[in-house]
Amino acid sequence: MKSKNILFYILLALLITSVVGIVMGYHNFGFGIGFVFAFLSLSTGLFYSMKNREYMHKNYHADYVDRLKKDK
Repeated sequence: MKSKNILFYILLALLITSVVGIVMGYHNFGFGIGFVFAFLSLSTGLFYSMKNREYMHKNYHADYVDRLKKDK
């Protein structure tokens, strides 16, 4: 399995646990797990966004350099 799938399942389990905890009346537990879910989802999103931005920059830069070489 890929790490993206594992992170997805962890986030899904945290979300469900948080909602179930709050519905069952364990508010402090549900809010605590919800905080962990929010923190983990935010940090995962930022990590993959930065990775994608770096990947796109490399491709745009390589394309630009190739076009400059063709013009000469």
